[in-house]
Amino acid sequence: MTDRGAFGDKFGFINSLFSGLALAGIIYSIFLQQKELSLQRTELKETKEEFKDQNFQTTFFNLLKSQHQIAIDISTSIFDLKSYDKRNSREAKGRDFFNQSRFELQRIDNALSNPKFIEHRVWNPQGPEDEPHSEEEEESLTKWRKTSFTFKYYKIDSELWESSSKLKGLERAERLYAIFFNKFHFVIGHYFRHIYHILLFVERTENERIERLKLIKNQRERNKEIEKAKAEFKQYAEFIQAQMSIPELFLLFYNSLSFPKLQRLLIKFNTLENLTIEDLLSEEHNEIEGINLKSRKELFK
Repeated sequence: MTDRGAFGDKFGFINSLFSGLALAGIIYSIFLQQKELSLQRTELKETKEEFKDQNFQTTFFNLLKSQHQIAIDISTSIFDLKSYDKRNSREAKGRDFFNQSRFELQRIDNALSNPKFIEHRVWNPQGPEDEPHSEEEEESLTKWRKTSFTFKYYKIDSELWESSSKLKGLERAERLYAIFFNKFHFVIGHYFRHIYHILLFVERTENERIERLKLIKNQRERNKEIEKAKAEFKQYAEFIQAQMSIPELFLLFYNSLSFPKLQRLLIKFNTLENLTIEDLLSEEHNEIEGINLKSRKELFK
């Protein structure tokens, strides 16, 4: 028995070696498991980010589709005077409303530029002496009636006319649009609110992406990815502009005068870049800081 014990002791070193190798194998196995778990977490994070991007794209293009439908669904009637005693009604549907909006803003501007305020009343001639006797007199009377009708149609009283007639530049432009919007807010209010929320959605998603990219340790790579993200989201904003006609951009410009939050986003994403100075009511209105409209010659060089 003593000889057998001595014989077994000869393998003690080998037993220890195998035990050590087994422990090392366990440690290595744990290391591989941790590495695999880390890769899975990274893959899961990338999948999650990819899902966020896909979700953003789906939501964005659905919003864009809704915006297009809102523009098509616009419908209202606009009244004017065809002559001094005949009222004219025009149906403005879809994007035709935006085409008509320029004429309406010009109409308000002309009324505010009238030398005096005119109380609206129905012209009712009492006899031959009250009737216009020449084309010049008839034209003058027609102009008088149209101006007075505009005052009534847009609810411009003497106080509003007096304060507005003295305004110049952007202040006058803002007042013109405020009078116009007060009349047609139920027609176009939701159209501009929807544009605002699409741009706001793009900005918020962009900011979330940038915050994640700031975690990248390598500064050069981080800056590169951030610039890439900004360019990507600017392209999304360009999709909004791409489906808008010039009359829509025209009215969007004047709408932004009354809504600074929208104006900030228009400046950030350069949404009005395809609008020219000639498209405005007056070159004096091209004074918004951050929005530098070009002339047609500059734009089409």
